[in-house]
Parts: sequence; C-alpha cells; structure tokens
Amino acid sequence: MQISQEPIDALRALVTVKLDKNDYESRCTNILKAQRKQITLPGFRKGKVPMSIVQKQYGKTVLTEEINKILQESLGKHIQEKKIQVLGNPIPAENSKDEGDWENPDTFTFTYELGLAPEIDLSFGWRAKFTRHIIPVDKKAVDNRVVDMQRQHGKVSDVEIAGDKDMLLGTFTQLDEHGEKVDGGIENRSSISAEFIEDKSTKKKVIGAKVGDVLTVDPNNVSQSHDDLGRMLGITHDQIHSLKHDFKFAVEEIKHLDPHEVGQSLFDKIYPKGEVNNEKEFRSKIEKDLEGHFDRDAEWVFRRRFVTDVIDYMKIPLPEEFLKRWIVAANEKPVTPEQLENEFEGYAASLRWQLLQQKVLKDQNIQITAEELEAEARKFVGAQYAQHGMPLDQDQLEDVAKSVLAKEDERRKIADVILERKVVDHLKTLVSIKEKSIPYEKFAKLAAEVK
Repeated sequence: MQISQEPIDALRALVTVKLDKNDYESRCTNILKAQRKQITLPGFRKGKVPMSIVQKQYGKTVLTEEINKILQESLGKHIQEKKIQVLGNPIPAENSKDEGDWENPDTFTFTYELGLAPEIDLSFGWRAKFTRHIIPVDKKAVDNRVVDMQRQHGKVSDVEIAGDKDMLLGTFTQLDEHGEKVDGGIENRSSISAEFIEDKSTKKKVIGAKVGDVLTVDPNNVSQSHDDLGRMLGITHDQIHSLKHDFKFAVEEIKHLDPHEVGQSLFDKIYPKGEVNNEKEFRSKIEKDLEGHFDRDAEWVFRRRFVTDVIDYMKIPLPEEFLKRWIVAANEKPVTPEQLENEFEGYAASLRWQLLQQKVLKDQNIQITAEELEAEARKFVGAQYAQHGMPLDQDQLEDVAKSVLAKEDERRKIADVILERKVVDHLKTLVSIKEKSIPYEKFAKLAAEVK
C-alpha cells in the first residue's frame, strides 16, 4: 500500500491511496472461505460448494466491501499518524478518477480530498474592541417595578364591561375575505389585553366591550409580536405568515385587576417579614435588586453577542466548497442547492465557534472539575423548578442534580455550558471592552435580537 498527500491550497489536500493484491487478496479469500461453509446450492452439500463458484457469485461484492474497509482504515491511520486536523471526512476527489479493474482485480488507485482545519491566531491585541452595555436604574425603572409588584399581588375580579387595563377572554375564529367563518380554519380560546393594544381603532373597539359581544379584529393589532400571535392563535410561526384576514373574537369573560396597595402588607409578601418597613426602604431594595438583575441581563446579552462579534472579527477561513460537498455526501437525505445555501452560513458560524473553542481549550488546558459540574447542575435544576413555581430544599436539589448528572447527555450539555463560559471568559481578556450606558427600553430591543 502506498499513501501520498499533496496540497491543493491552505485548507485542502489530496490524498492518494494505491493498493495492490497483497493488501486485499488474503482478506477477501478468508471471508469467502468462511462464507463457503454456510452456503447451500442445489447439487452440493452445505459447505462443499466449489470455491470457483463462490468466487464467481460473491467475489466482487466481498472485494468491494473489503477495499472500502481498507481505504477507511488507511485514511484514518494516515490522518492520525500525520496529526492532520481535518474538517468533516475525506470525500472522493472531484476531478480525479479511481483506477483499477473490478472484473480482473490487481492494482487500485483512489484519490480523496481532505478539508483542513485553519490555523487560529489568538493574538487579538488592543485593536479588537467590543461594547458591553450598562443599564442605569432610574426612577422610571423603579416605578415600573413597583407597579409590576402591585399587579402581581393584586386582586382579580370578573366585570361585565372592559376597561382600558382589563383582559378579555374568549375564542378567536378565522374569517375569510367576506367576513365568513373559514371551514376547518383556526379556532382557539385565548385572551386580549386592552392595556397593550397600540392600534387606536382596535383599542377603541375593545374598551367598552361586554361579555357576549363578538368583535372583529386583526390579530396583528391585539398581539405584541409574532411569538405572542402564535401563542394567541395556537399556530406555528410558518402559519403566522400566511394570515391574511380578520378574526372573530367572542368575549366570554372579562377580568379586572385591582393592584395591591403599597404598604406593609405588600412589603411582607415580597420580602421576608420585617426586612422592609416603609416605602423608602421598599424602593431602595427594589433599586438594588434591579441593579443586579440589569447587570445579569447585560452580561448575558454581551456574552451572546460577543461570540458572534468575535467570530466576525477574526474572519476564520474555511474550505467552504469542500464542506458543502461533504454535507451533501454525508447527509442521508437529499440536500437541495437551496437548502445548502440557506443553512450553510449558520453551519459555518457554528463550526468557526467550535474551532475557536477547541483552540482556547487546548492552549489554556481548560478542564472541568467534579465540583464545577455538580454546582452547575444544582444551578440548572434550581432554575428549572423555580420557573415552574416549585422551589426545592437543599436535599431535594442535591438529589435531582445527581440524577441529572447520571445521564450522559445531560452531563455533556452541562459540561458544554461550563466550557463555553470559560472560553468566553478567556477571550474577554484578549480584547478591549468598552462600557456604554443605554436605556432599558433600547436594551430590551437588543436582548430580543439575540434570543
């Protein structure tokens, strides 16, 4: 066997594998002998079929399978011994023809193309500049939080006529261009919040509505986003884009919220009893909580944007045409050119981030301890249960965290979170980060973009 490699360019190489009879003949013969023992043909006892017949009937199939195995083994060994960092797997070279006669096997030559991982330079220097936002906690933010808490602990009652802050519960029914119900169309029980309607004519129609009324509304005017609209109508994101006409909304219930008064009763519902004793302390506590909350949000958004921005800044090269050919060859289902073009950019960004992470992990010898895994698992489990209103005590938290870590997939996901955090922490030390103050409203729009 002979294996040779020559470069195509900095990110691709050709590997030629030349096989002669000594490389495959004995393997094929041994397999045919083993198969012969199990073969039964008319006129012959089991295991007594002449080898010439076995060779004629099964020889080509066995030869093909064994040569494919030898090629995979030899390519893998070559890559390992030469310590070549490849992307994807070797694929047959585009402009080279395999050589060899399958009917009269002797010498075979096969040529493969390799995609090579790029060299990554982490010496960014001070020129790599990124922005981390700071969100000031102003009086408006504190006021809004107080209102949220008043509403959260307020009293809900049923009313007959909708006010400007009430919620209407009812059923949406899809209409056609003539205002008639669509047979088999969308029908979903949901709600409309009068407070958040921005379209003036729609708001005027909703305020003053009574239980039993039937309103005709454009669903886009009673929702705040595509996600909100999807939940409201119980439909997918793709279905949202095909909506063309109004919906009927039958008002079945109207809920009115009386906010909780600001006083000791509210303070004790939110904070441990006796910790807050007057409105000044209440607002001061809220301000401190918001500072921490805003800072955590700002850090989360920064880290998500930083990953994208640093990859864009580094412009890590990839053998893109090779990767596209490899994706098509490796995919079990057919991949159309349109699919490839639409999805490749996202795949390439993910691959660049993976390569960058591997470089940092190797250079910094970053490891994860058992204690770190356990702490992250407890944090993950605690957040999951708290989100569903089911906080756990310490013993329960430990037990559930251990059961999560016992599952290989979950353990790997948690490890990936820790490794990514450590990689980002290191990358932050290599660049210049400038802080910039931004109002919360603008920050919220930025946050929505990175989710």
